[in-house]
Amino acid sequence: MRAILFYIVLTAFMAPANADESVEAQTLLQKIQTASKKTDYVGSFVFQQNSQLMSSRIIHRFAAGDEQEKIEKLDGRRREYIRKNEDIVSYQPDIKTLRVEKRQALDMFPAVLAFNSANLSDHYQFKLAELARVAGVDCRTVIIEPKDALRYGYRLCAAVQNNLMLQAQTTDLKGEVLEQIAFTSLMFDPVEDKNLKTSFSDLSGWKTVRGAVAVSTESGWAVKALPPGFKKIREVRRLINSSADAALDKKNTDLHEVLQLVYSDGLATISVFVEPVNTEHTRGVVQKGATTISGFQLGNVWITVVGEVPVAAIKLLSDSIEYKQK
Repeated sequence: MRAILFYIVLTAFMAPANADESVEAQTLLQKIQTASKKTDYVGSFVFQQNSQLMSSRIIHRFAAGDEQEKIEKLDGRRREYIRKNEDIVSYQPDIKTLRVEKRQALDMFPAVLAFNSANLSDHYQFKLAELARVAGVDCRTVIIEPKDALRYGYRLCAAVQNNLMLQAQTTDLKGEVLEQIAFTSLMFDPVEDKNLKTSFSDLSGWKTVRGAVAVSTESGWAVKALPPGFKKIREVRRLINSSADAALDKKNTDLHEVLQLVYSDGLATISVFVEPVNTEHTRGVVQKGATTISGFQLGNVWITVVGEVPVAAIKLLSDSIEYKQK
């Protein structure tokens, strides 16, 4: 009995501390989101998925209410992205193409939240870990653990001096790292206009492709069953290449319209793509790092479900997609 009383007293004192830690960790997530937009920096980061490594250079500035960014891919086919607020121009020199479009994802590194959800603690546990060091910068670690088997966990490290996220790891249900992205070099310096301009001075012979995006609210497509906490955050119609390998084939640059339904719990995101049936699509489930992809035919359309969630969550959505006649 005395042992039981001691345990009750002990847990009574521990509970507020754990609650405070969770609140502090979630507050840090909001600070990370703000820092990703309002911090000036120049750096390089690497994305690791399975055995693949992809590196990029990024320059970011926030001035007079405008967010500007330049990203250069350092591996594989040369690509350069220039962004001002939500407007993005991508430069593809191998096919001499400029692609102009609107940014859709708001959770791209070094941001973290897909949307501001007040219910994250219903589906995740938040903890603060010891100080760490990434790219020579001290950072605070937030550990995010899922409360069910329908989502992954995260380990994030935010710079002590300004809360910019320096490293993000996605972990499976055993806590093993599935993929990660992290700065390898970083400087918090003022950014000049010239550093945000494209590296391509001669664009003669280049063509411009507009990846049109239109908001869609009455497509008729819906998902009946979602993992707890997930909700639809947008529905858009967009233009994409007719083949995943179109960038490698200069003759294959045709675009066709695809409907995209996006669902999120505030951290994880799942997209459902609806498009005409095409024999080049891959049927079945594929997993790459933390990303699960499922492709299948439904009636006269092809459905692709993509998300950084376990297979069980993808299957739940895939089995409940339906079209309601308008």
